[in-house]
This record gives sequence, C-alpha cells and structure tokens, in this order.
Amino acid sequence: MNNNISRYRKSLACLLTAIVACSFMGSNAVAQDGDGWDFRITPYIWFMSIEGETAALGQNVDVDADFSDILDALNVALSVNFEANNGTFFFVLDGMYSDLELDIEPNSFISASAETQIVIFDALVGVSISEYFDLYTGVRYNSQDITVIPTMLPSVELGDDWLDYLIGVRAKAPVSDNWAFSGRLDTAFAGDSRSMFYFEVMFHRYFGRNKNMHLDLGFRFLTVDYESGSGLTRFLWDVDQYAPVVGYSWTF
Repeated sequence: MNNNISRYRKSLACLLTAIVACSFMGSNAVAQDGDGWDFRITPYIWFMSIEGETAALGQNVDVDADFSDILDALNVALSVNFEANNGTFFFVLDGMYSDLELDIEPNSFISASAETQIVIFDALVGVSISEYFDLYTGVRYNSQDITVIPTMLPSVELGDDWLDYLIGVRAKAPVSDNWAFSGRLDTAFAGDSRSMFYFEVMFHRYFGRNKNMHLDLGFRFLTVDYESGSGLTRFLWDVDQYAPVVGYSWTF
C-alpha cells in the first residue's frame, strides 16, 4: 500500500510540474512585454482557532481552542507576506510564528497544559494564466515545539518539523473602485504530511493616490495531519487551524 501511494504521489508530482512548466513557457512572451516588477509587503495577524488532536506520553489528546481562547493564550504572533510580481510571474514568501499556552482537554488519564510554538513558512512560485486566475507551486515548512505539562508529572518536550510540496490556484477580481476580492487554495501532492489542505478568502480596501496600499480582511483555514515517532515520544499534529486574518499591504 505504501509503495502504491509513493508511486501515485510521484506520478502526480510529475504531472503537476509539467502543467506549471507549460504555463510558464506559454506566458513567456507576455512577460517580456511587462513593465518590470512590483513588490508588496503585508504584515498580518491570523487569529487562529485550533481543533484536533496532538499526543502526550503516547496518548492521543484533544486540543480545542477557539478565537477567544487564542486571544487569552497568545504570547506573541509575528506574520508577514512578501510578493514580487511582474504581471505574469510571481514569487511569494510567507512566514508566521506564534507562541501559545493552551489547555489540553482530558483524554484517558491525561490532563495537562501545553506551551506551543508554531512556525509555518511558505515559499511559492507561480504564473498568471488569465486576468483573474493564477497557478502556483512551492513548499510549506512546518515546525512545532510543544512542552506538555501533565498534572503532577514531569513536563515532556515534543515536536518536529516537516515539509510539504504544494500545488494551488488563486483568484482575484475587482468588486468596486476601492474594493477587490481574492481567494486561494492549495494541497500537498507530496511531502511528509499524511494530508494537508489550505483555503483563504480575502477582501481588500485600497487607499492612497495610486492605490498602492490596502487593508486586508478575510478568513484562513489550514488542516494538517502529520505523525512521527513512536511510544512516549510519538508526535502527532492532526488539527484544523482557522480564524479571521487582518493585514495591511504596501506595494512599491
């Protein structure tokens, strides 16, 4: 079964790579007529809600923190998105770091709290296939450091880092003179996760004489199923992360 999955992932990876390569070659003539590169930087906050399972002392335990819980538990959150775009090709770097203190719901004999440090970093390259749609591929790096503090037991250090290879699409369209809409979704076609899916929808309110600044309001959803190790050191991150996103962008 694992060999079949591996062969399927490799075949899918080759197919998707060919699609991206053909899109790039087909758009090369358009790129040569471009007016140069624009750069955009967007600091933002993703107010994550977390729902799913992690592992402590070899046991699966529930993690369930809604938006208000995250606000109480959040120690620090740093997020920024950078994009370079010439109208045909684009490159995106997106990094997020958060430090949370969460309660783990009792499951079996475990009742505990957890200090969780989450890093998610995207490196993407893409091509515009029409005025409204883009195709992209890239990698998503995940890192989790979790200190589980069971009741009346010593703390346990858990965590891991992993890499997924992505294929995705994004859409964009004006709504009015000052408002625009964008959406994005991707999935892992290869990598370390057993499964991964990402979805985002955003509305943009433009400001400035040249409309080179905009407020970003939207919603982001990420579901990841990853597992490694065994026994008391087994690491599990099978969670949904979702919540509003607020950011502000400058284009130069």
